[in-house]
Parts: sequence; structure tokens; C-alpha cells
Amino acid sequence: MRALGLFAASLLACGCALVPLYAEPLPPEAERITARTGDGWNIALVRYRPRGEANGLPLLLCHGISANGRNMDLDAEHSLARWFAAQGRDTFTVSLRGGGDSDHPAPREGRSYRYTIDTFATEDLPAAIGRISELTGSAKVDYIGHSMGGLVGYIYLARGGAAINAAVTLGSPARFALGEMNERVLREIGKSVARNIDTVDMPTIAHAVMPLHGYIKAPTDYLLYNPENVSRELWQRFIAVGLGTVSGGVLRQFGLWIREGAMLSADGALDYRALLGQVRTPVLVVAGKADRTAPSPAAKAGYDYLGGPKQFFVAGEENGFRHDYGHVDLIIGERADEELWPRLLSFLDEHTPASP
Repeated sequence: MRALGLFAASLLACGCALVPLYAEPLPPEAERITARTGDGWNIALVRYRPRGEANGLPLLLCHGISANGRNMDLDAEHSLARWFAAQGRDTFTVSLRGGGDSDHPAPREGRSYRYTIDTFATEDLPAAIGRISELTGSAKVDYIGHSMGGLVGYIYLARGGAAINAAVTLGSPARFALGEMNERVLREIGKSVARNIDTVDMPTIAHAVMPLHGYIKAPTDYLLYNPENVSRELWQRFIAVGLGTVSGGVLRQFGLWIREGAMLSADGALDYRALLGQVRTPVLVVAGKADRTAPSPAAKAGYDYLGGPKQFFVAGEENGFRHDYGHVDLIIGERADEELWPRLLSFLDEHTPASP
């Protein structure tokens, strides 16, 4: 047992020491900004000003669960943020609380572990949009959310949020029927672990085995990406900088959705999918054909519930892509800047308000 502990400690030390070798620092043009939430948390944003002639509304990019803003800004060649800035958009990434340079839970300082997905939509997102409005003078933003980031956008809109002009969701499941076996396993995990857990430190766990990623087959190879679109080296870079902690409150809300088969507020009082029918914000819903974290039917459920105007398409060979897209392929895939991101820009441009 002692030998096993020493091995684990050595693996952790080795993986963490190697993080700088995989990570690429932000470029000089990245502006670090802070927004303050109504409940007293500091939320980190990074801004890329538009290159050349500015056009369109400011754009806010939001990451998924156990992640941070670097998901949307991995490196010079795989950055949704820098790509949109190059198209003339004033672009911002956000790290939700618990991720990146944003405040992390600190109970002694009044920052609890018990925040939920609702908190992201009612506190962090409005704070980020408000800060962007202060900096740009624009009352509205366009929005792109990946995975849980898309769900945060759905919740914001379902609760009557009006500062998003047009939105895109990438691999965001709005249906949670995972199959009898998967649901049974997750229910048991929820009973024994998630009910009492405070936080899951995903960066530490992933960094411990980062050098092995891509060499030893793991569930992530199946669930999170298609190796035809995401190389081993790219995935290791993603692991080095793109992860964040997960609060027990977020895990429990996801568990509630799976148990009840409904997208409910953490207190169970609101059915967000029912409220999506009242949303009139234009939304483009994108699914990855090879996405096993948010399969196409689960992502399409968001489109089905939305009131419109809305569009839906699948990122895969059937629509002219070289390979079918997995979950993170949508934001870091080797050809996403050629095959996918121009479609997102076209949708947002289509719904840009006419200048007065």
C-alpha cells in the first residue's frame, strides 16, 4: 500500500512538473479583465480586440463543466476566441467560478462549494455580460457556449435574460436519457458520492496522468474526442490548461436532471425545457456526429424545445466535414476553423442588428 502511495505521488509530481511543457501562455494581446458578481465572486475574462475593421456585436464564449476559459483559447492554432477576433469580433472568454483565474470556493471567505449550474446562469453570466457592456458600450452580446456552457445559456434565456442577441450551443445535451445501465450506475454514484462531495479537483487528477494520455486507452478517448480530429499532443495540451474544479452543487444538479429526466432548477421549482418554448432569441444548435458525451439526439433536444428562430446541424461527414466530430472537437478540432467556425460566424452575422 505504501509503495502504491509513493507511485501515485511520483506520478502526480511528474505530471504537474510537465504542465509548462504542454501549456502555451496567452499572447500579449490577451487582455485580462475581472467581473464582480452580485454574490461577491470575481469572475475572470480574457478579451481579444477585433483585428482590422470591427463588425458585429461583442462575443462571449463560455466553456463546459470541469473546464475554464482556455477551452476556447487553447493556443495560436486552436483558439475560437482569436479566430473570431480575426474576423472583426470583439471577443471575450469567461472562466466560470471555480475555473481558471476566477475565484475558487473558500468557505472561510464566504465562497461556498454549493454553487450550482443555476448560479452560473444567474450570477456569473450576467456579471460577465455587464462587464462587457461597460467596456464596449453594447447593451447586448452574441454568445457561444460549449457543452454545459450552452446549457448555462439556455438557463439564462429561459429565466428571461435579455442581453444575448443571438446564441450558439455546441454539444450541449438538453435530454438526459443515457440508457438504463448508464442511468443506474450514475444514480448509485449520486447516492454514495455526489450527495456528500464538496468538489472534484479535475486538474490535479488529470495532470497526474497527463503524460500517459493518448498512449493508454482511457474512457476519455471514447467519450470526449475523435482521434481523427484531435491528436494526442493536442489533447495533452488541452489537459494541461483547460480544466477546472467541479462543485458538488453542480454534480448534484446534473444528477437531479438524470434522475428526473428533466432540466430542472436546483430546487426543482423551474422546468427550464418548458420555459425554452418562450425564448425568441435566435439560437443555432450544433451537435457532433461522433459526440458520445452529448449525442446528436440529446443536443437536438435543445433545438426541439426552443421557441425559435432556431437552426440545427450535425458536424460530421454527412454535412461535408472530413471526419465526424466528437465533443471537444467542436472547439479544438484540427480543421474546426475551416469546417465549423465559419458556419457559426455566418449565423451570428445573419442575426446582427442593423446599424441605426
